[in-house]
Amino acid sequence: MFLTICAAAAFGFSDVNIRKAASQTGESFTGVVITAFIGLPIFAAIVFLRGEWSILLGISCRALILLGLTGIIHFVAGRFLAYNAFRLIGANKSGAFLRTFPIYAVIFGVFFLNETLTVFILLGVLCIVGGAVLVSTETKSVREKKRRGFSGKEFKGIIAGLGGALCWGTSPILIKPAVREIGSSFVGAFVSYMVAFIIMTCFLFMGHYRKQIMQLRLQKGFIPLMVGSFSLSTAVLLYYTALRYSPANMVAPLLGTSIFFVFFFSFLINRNIEIFTFKIALGMLVTALGAFLILH
Repeated sequence: MFLTICAAAAFGFSDVNIRKAASQTGESFTGVVITAFIGLPIFAAIVFLRGEWSILLGISCRALILLGLTGIIHFVAGRFLAYNAFRLIGANKSGAFLRTFPIYAVIFGVFFLNETLTVFILLGVLCIVGGAVLVSTETKSVREKKRRGFSGKEFKGIIAGLGGALCWGTSPILIKPAVREIGSSFVGAFVSYMVAFIIMTCFLFMGHYRKQIMQLRLQKGFIPLMVGSFSLSTAVLLYYTALRYSPANMVAPLLGTSIFFVFFFSFLINRNIEIFTFKIALGMLVTALGAFLILH
């Protein structure tokens, strides 16, 4: 479970940096492209240095399909929805909705992977989700404080966050059997990134998206996006490794604790675009309690 907590911290750090980049660039597509392009060579180098190319060449069609679907659902669709949520309603508020993904992971793990659902896991998931919901009532960005009511922008952000949660909650049931079969979390991550890379490359044939990428180096969002991308690659590596050794219905809920790290790093990095209140602190404590119950 130590690997899962480290993954949660890395995901939180990545979310905050990508939120900062999205607020500066004004769009979300570039973040998905850059994270895919940076992650691929990192995992390719790891696979090469570990001498695991033979595993890659001998991968079964079943594992290839599962990992390929993960690349599409988690790395393309899930990230695009999540980054849109970051841009529209901020990392703090969107994090509350994105961290509902343990609900889907636990349900799918029980039905498709025959994993055991204990009382402690159920209570832990409820606490993590409850903490996220509690936080969501207060986590408006600095810009939103001047507005009243429920805007269309906020509604789109919430829908994007919930959609991203569904994608992220689905991926554990695809990753776990594939990684267990091939015996390498590094090869598993590389295959998923390769599929995401191919898909995003196809988008770059469209002039509008290619122009966005070319302009990135001239924008302030370049550095936080790069930092967030490297952090994300580290998080994915830890995530795949954790799923290899632990049940998905334990790993996914524990990843929900990344909301704690989101708030912590937001305070350090994005204090000018995020706010922090007593409800946020209470939500973090409830989330931490959920993690404790899962580990019981």
